[in-house]
Amino acid sequence: MNCLRINQIYLYLEGELSPAENKSIEEHLSSCLICKKAVKERRLLLQASRSLPLWNTPPDFTQQVMTRIFPEKVSLRSLLTVMAAGSSLIFLTFLTYLLISVQNLADSLISLGQTLLNLVRNLSILFVKLYKLASLLVKIILQFSEFLLKGFASLTTILSPELQIILITFTLILSAFILFRVKKTLLKGENHEK
Repeated sequence: MNCLRINQIYLYLEGELSPAENKSIEEHLSSCLICKKAVKERRLLLQASRSLPLWNTPPDFTQQVMTRIFPEKVSLRSLLTVMAAGSSLIFLTFLTYLLISVQNLADSLISLGQTLLNLVRNLSILFVKLYKLASLLVKIILQFSEFLLKGFASLTTILSPELQIILITFTLILSAFILFRVKKTLLKGENHEK
């Protein structure tokens, strides 16, 4: 018999094996010192674990754990307090800037408004360009896939099924190779930048 596995040892110690299996294990234990030592250690562990007192969880144990995992929601009052403090800090910073720069309040507000307007204008242009680029890419991908499907459909009428399988396999391998090379090249570029 081969040496005992851990689950066999525990089943033996807990008396969950058949008499024939018990006899086989006992015969093995009489000749194998390693398994005999393992059984002795596991028996001590089981006895120690059974002698421990039962642990009673407190009634609010689940609530305490959940509170630590998911802290209580922030109240509206504390959220408003934080927002008011942040707004006050921004306002005081702006006033300090005005005092230090000795600028007129109206001129500073006009300058701030123009800056915000330029930011919104530039961001809107950027989003429009990104949208156009994304829609153009989708259109190109759809046209390319339609072209590939038409080409594949025309090839299926010409080629035999065996040749089609070979062609599809070759295409998949070539695509995987190209993707692997592109990934390797990109990663190579990242490693050089670091």
